Amino acid sequence: MRALQRIHGHIQRWLQERNFRPGQLIRERYRIIGLLGTGSYGVTYRCEDRVTGQLCVLKRVHPLRGGRRRAELIYARELQAMTRLRHKRVPELLESFIYQGQRCLTMEYMQGLNIGQLLFEEEQRFTEREALQLIHQLLDIVEMMHNQGMIHRDISLSNVLLHEGHVQLIDFGLTWRVEEPPALVDELDELVSGDEQEKRIRRCLDVSSDFYGIGHLLLYLLYSTYSEGDAAGESQPQESSWEQELQLHPRTRQMLRRLLLIDPPYRQAAEIRHEIESILL
Repeated sequence: MRALQRIHGHIQRWLQERNFRPGQLIRERYRIIGLLGTGSYGVTYRCEDRVTGQLCVLKRVHPLRGGRRRAELIYARELQAMTRLRHKRVPELLESFIYQGQRCLTMEYMQGLNIGQLLFEEEQRFTEREALQLIHQLLDIVEMMHNQGMIHRDISLSNVLLHEGHVQLIDFGLTWRVEEPPALVDELDELVSGDEQEKRIRRCLDVSSDFYGIGHLLLYLLYSTYSEGDAAGESQPQESSWEQELQLHPRTRQMLRRLLLIDPPYRQAAEIRHEIESILL
């Protein structure tokens, strides 16, 4: 009996870990075109929806750690968040289903590249003004989420897209809803590896966790035009802080300090938007 259970377990793991193939038809509706990306929480594919003829995304929830229980938590979390979200810069949920024992979501395909791709693959550069304009757009989406009682908790280079000047936000697998028991979130988050202090801040059940992610995103954008010769002063210590290295508008510097929780944090996205608007005048 134990041998049979082990064999069954190996089969289940193999089914979970294998990728869908290009050309494969899922649920008699979604034809796999190719792999979009893999991460800690699952695999995404670009597909053709044979019902509408449109491109879409199929996400197979498959966390690297935590097994079936964590998959269930992430799947339920993303499904509930996407069911409630209505914004033109957030992908629309099409369907949720289980296919051959694998939890899947299909959603609108959002064109564009994520910020990480733009910075490190395309080597795109953003001036301070351009970076602030991008963050201003992102805050519109984040404010909508907060007003609906949701905190994204995973704002990062991978989850913010840019297409023809328009910012989009994806991946809601770690989104927390204010009516949700914190104990359930603790069960999910204790399985997330990484730096403990960074994890505590980014996964906090508070709007400051999203603002902290936005602060780091803004720093990456600002550093895209930085060179070592830009630093103020003739000599700099070997390890300088961003405040020493980046030549910024004083109010941008002050805003970053609050976003990164160095100074008292912001409590509303509208505060940050208004701050950016005043800098851009």
